[in-house]
Amino acid sequence: MEQIAASNREGWSKHAYRAWVRGKGSPQAMARELQADPWRKLAPLRSVLGDPGGCRVANLLGSNGKAAVSLSLLGADVTVVDLSPDNARYALELAEAAGVRIRYVVADVMNLPEGEAPRDCDLVIMELGILHWFADLKRFFQVAAAMLKPGGRLIVRDFHPVHRQLLRWKEGGMTADGDYFDESLRAGAVPYAVFLTEAERAEVPEVYTRGWTMGDIVTAVAEAGLIIRSLKEEKGPAQRWVFPAEAPAGIEERVPGIYTLAADRPGLSILSGKGGVVQ
Repeated sequence: MEQIAASNREGWSKHAYRAWVRGKGSPQAMARELQADPWRKLAPLRSVLGDPGGCRVANLLGSNGKAAVSLSLLGADVTVVDLSPDNARYALELAEAAGVRIRYVVADVMNLPEGEAPRDCDLVIMELGILHWFADLKRFFQVAAAMLKPGGRLIVRDFHPVHRQLLRWKEGGMTADGDYFDESLRAGAVPYAVFLTEAERAEVPEVYTRGWTMGDIVTAVAEAGLIIRSLKEEKGPAQRWVFPAEAPAGIEERVPGIYTLAADRPGLSILSGKGGVVQ
């Protein structure tokens, strides 16, 4: 597993900065967009996020910093944890151009250096392409839950397991010939590879992901001691981008593409009867 982890670290650290500049624009151009509308990136989370002003936030696997800078523009104190130095470079330049500050910890969230883990957070947020990077989902949510203060909230917005595990684009049509319960590691390219040249893509090592069922996800969150408040499954034209552009018309109206889960860390112990804080 360490070899796989090393390959993933190297994959996410190769040419990411230039890929984001090509695909998303320069940090300066992106900063102007976020300043004009800080809620644009966060709009799908608004109903479970509330007003982040004054909140301490951990943004796990925060990538190029768009969500983190948006939160900071709205008044949050944000720490990003991500293993890619290239992602950190783009994010920190983005924050500087937007006139805000974020803290960026370049490390594996599962093996954070002593003293680097965010603590007493009001919010722990992760969005789009997160959970399939972890081989031990139970431990991951335990790590994330430990970052929350009592009463704090964890928000996960990610690709729906039905889309990721079951559906396949094959021979001109969308078929359900995948295996929803497949637990094997899947080799592939880093997401930003679409913005690289063929020669650059050849220099980026394969990365490995692992699928999870919705039952796996919900159970792991609950076993981390969090109370699930909502689980919203989404469909509709706004999610067409998770399907191939040439997918059959209306496919996005018939299957879930993305889900958003919100769960809270309890503030008082229900079990002890002493009103103590749940740890």
